[in-house]
This record gives sequence, C-alpha cells and structure tokens, in this order.
Amino acid sequence: MSEESRRLPRRKADSPITVIDAMTGQRLGLVIDLSESGMMVSSEQAVRADALFQSELQFSHGALAPIKAGLHELWSTTDDANGSVLIGFRFIDISKDDRTRLRTWVAEPGSQYV
Repeated sequence: MSEESRRLPRRKADSPITVIDAMTGQRLGLVIDLSESGMMVSSEQAVRADALFQSELQFSHGALAPIKAGLHELWSTTDDANGSVLIGFRFIDISKDDRTRLRTWVAEPGSQYV
C-alpha cells in the first residue's frame, strides 16, 4: 500500500452524505470520509479516470447545508467486499464559505477520523 500523503484530517461519515452530479442530477455515490480538500466516495458505478464534476454534497438530517464543489477524480478501485467502486476526489473549486463550513464539520468534537 502507498504511503499516506494526506495533510488534512479526514473525518469518517457518521451518517449518509450523498454526492450528486450537479450537471445531470444523478447520484455519484455516498461519502466514506471527507476533509476540506477531498473525499472518498463509494459508488455503484465507475467514473472516467481524471474526470471533472460539478457536485453537491447533501448531508442527511440537516447536519450541514448542501455544499457545492468542483471535483477531480484522482483514483478508483473496486471494493472486493461488496463490489462497489471506491473513488478518491479532490476539491478543485469550492467557495470560501463552504470550505469553512466543511472545516468546522470535520473538526466537530466526537468525530472519528481515518
């Protein structure tokens, strides 16, 4: 396995966070973990390598208002345990306010981290 290169804490999603492709309205998948710079998503379908997306992250139970962000696919692999596709995205365009809200959410007391 490759050496860990993340610089920011990555919080495990403790309730569903749905990632929507804002251009098509289709669900890209569910967030596994999330930082202010990127996320890992579990999806039922693969995406094109190096793909770019306009997305909306929808937090369940009103935990956080939806966050809009541009995404860049960095890697993907099949999860042998359940056949889903795990996808690593980095945020390439996110407003300052949304990044601040995300940073606050990641740092909430009691959060679990990867």
